[in-house]
Amino acid sequence: MRWASRGFAVLFVGCLSVNGNAETIEFPTEELASESVLPVFDKVENVKNRNVVTAKRIEVGGGIGFNLMDAFYNPMNFHGSVSYHFDEIHGINAAAAFWMSGLSNYGEQLKNGEGLDGDFFDPSRAPSPKYMLMGNYQYTAYYGKISLSKQMVMNLSLFGLAGLGTIAIGDQNKIALNFGIGEKFYFTKNLALRLDLRMLLYRGPDPTTRRLLPTDSEYEASAFGETTFFHTMLTFGLVYLL
Repeated sequence: MRWASRGFAVLFVGCLSVNGNAETIEFPTEELASESVLPVFDKVENVKNRNVVTAKRIEVGGGIGFNLMDAFYNPMNFHGSVSYHFDEIHGINAAAAFWMSGLSNYGEQLKNGEGLDGDFFDPSRAPSPKYMLMGNYQYTAYYGKISLSKQMVMNLSLFGLAGLGTIAIGDQNKIALNFGIGEKFYFTKNLALRLDLRMLLYRGPDPTTRRLLPTDSEYEASAFGETTFFHTMLTFGLVYLL
């Protein structure tokens, strides 16, 4: 009896499943709910079109920069640059940076003997970076826009660059390599804020290879042993498309 009851239950459920699968419910297309998630702009053309054209144009600019990894000397520098864009992707860049003289806060502490148990180490007696000249290849990887409001759209571009040049340290000039990335935020079709983060690689005199006292005269670069420097440079300023 129990087996008969189970068989009847299975047969009943199977019949319900067959009947349920056989029914198809359709709705008219015009009655289905629709929704748009696209943003609404008052000036659609500003969003769709490329507002900033750089091909066959020269870009000039300048600003300030910082050496984020120099422990002894003033990290601040002033820089200028000139770029030429062959098209919207490829270009060349020439850049120059001029360091401010003086020591960093840590360099001043060493000069005054702080943390040296009465001893002194005066980095100002060793040669420090004076200026840098670089020639770079520049590749614009991305051009886009950001909407700050329905009435305002800002253009931006992301680029990478790499190149060779020279850096002056005391009475010597050394070959230097730099590479990095940057971004430009355009206020108008011609004026933009440019940010660069570059890695600077070169060999130069190492101030720690000899004892430097405040009473010493300034040494030439050849009086020191050399080491490889790997510095991070952050620069920002304004550029203008001619």
